[in-house]
Amino acid sequence: MRKILLLFLFLSTFLSAYSQRLIYSSDYPVEKIRIILEQLRGGTVSENLTDLEYIPLGGGKNDIIDYISNIITTSTNIGIINNSNQNLFIYDLKGNLIKRISEIEGFKPKNKVLFYYIQQEKGKIVAYGDKLKVVFNEKGEILEKDLDYKYKGTKSFISLQDTKFYYGSPASGKKDSLPEYALKMNDSILVRYDPRDTIGFMFGTETIIKTSEEIGFAVFPNTYRIAQLNPTGVSKIIQLVFPFKNTVDTSNYDLYKSVQSYMKYIENNRDKIVSIAAAKRYKQYLLFQVIGSNQTRIALNLSNNEIISLNKILPDKSNDYLEFLGYNLLTTDGEYIYTIIFPNDIARAKEKSKIEGHSMRKEYLQLEKSLNPILVRFKLK
Repeated sequence: MRKILLLFLFLSTFLSAYSQRLIYSSDYPVEKIRIILEQLRGGTVSENLTDLEYIPLGGGKNDIIDYISNIITTSTNIGIINNSNQNLFIYDLKGNLIKRISEIEGFKPKNKVLFYYIQQEKGKIVAYGDKLKVVFNEKGEILEKDLDYKYKGTKSFISLQDTKFYYGSPASGKKDSLPEYALKMNDSILVRYDPRDTIGFMFGTETIIKTSEEIGFAVFPNTYRIAQLNPTGVSKIIQLVFPFKNTVDTSNYDLYKSVQSYMKYIENNRDKIVSIAAAKRYKQYLLFQVIGSNQTRIALNLSNNEIISLNKILPDKSNDYLEFLGYNLLTTDGEYIYTIIFPNDIARAKEKSKIEGHSMRKEYLQLEKSLNPILVRFKLK
C-alpha cells in the first residue's frame, strides 16, 4: 500500500530539481510561521464549509476528460486542460461545455500536445503551447493568437497586471550549472540561487501561481519558502517552519543520484516533509500543499495564524457523506475554492449513508452517472 501511495505521489506531481539556498534582498520582510502537522485543526463539512456545490462537467461521449492537468476559473468560465491530449475545454459556471479546442489553425503541435498551460489574465482565458499563445473570450472564440510566441508555453511565468514574473527552475540548468535567476520581474532579477549549491532530486508542482491581478506566489519547494508577489515586486517572504523530525536535511538531496534511490529515502523517512507546493490566496487564507509520504492541503488564516488541514475536514450528513476535496487539483477565484472529485466517489458516499441510516438526495445520486469529473466549489467559514 505504501508503494502504491508513493507511486501516486510521483505521478500526481513532477520530479524536478531544486537548489538548496536562495539569495534575495534583505529589504524583503520575512514572516516565519510554525506548523505542527499533528496539531492542525479539522472537523466536519458542516462546521467548516458553506455554499458547497457539486457541478458535473458536461459534454458528449467525445468530450471525455480523464485526468485534469490544469484548471482555472474566471468570473464567467471554467477552463480545463485534459491530460491525455492537452485539449482545452471551456465551460460555464454551471458545468455546461461551451467549447472544446482541439486545434489552432496554422499551428502544428509537437508530439500532438496542443496546450501545456492556461491562466486567467484580465478576465480572459489565455492558453500556452510550444511557442504558442492564444487568448479566448467567454464563448471560446479566439481574440488573439501568436504562433511564434517568444516564451515557450511552460508553467514558468505569470502576469500580474502588466508585470511579468519568471520562475527559473534549476531543472533547466545543466549539471553543476544553475540558471541565471530563481525569480525575475520583467528584466530585473529578484531572487538568485546560491552558486555554491549543487542540484538534487525534489518533488515540486505549481511553482509560480497567480491568484488575482494583484497577488501571486513563487514557491521554492525544498526551502519551505514562498515569495508573495504583487505588480511591483516581492511583498514578503513566507518561511514555513516545521518540527525537526519533519524537516529534511537538504544535504541529503545530493546523496541520491536516481529517482529510485530518492524514493527509497522517502519511504524510509515517512515523517519528512519533502516540499511545499501550490500556494494560493483565498480571502484571508493562504492555501498550500505539504508533500511527503502523504499530501496535506493546508489553509493558513493570515489574520490570526490559525491553521486548518483541509484533509482533516470530514464529510457528514449535511453533504450526504460525499467527498469534497479529491486528489487532483485545487484552485480558487478568491470567492470560492474549487476541487475535483470523480463519479466513483459517489459509491463510497452511498455506502456510508447506508451505514448511517441516511438518505442521499437524488441530485447527488445522479452524479454517479456522470461521464466526466465533478467540479466541487465551496467557501471556508
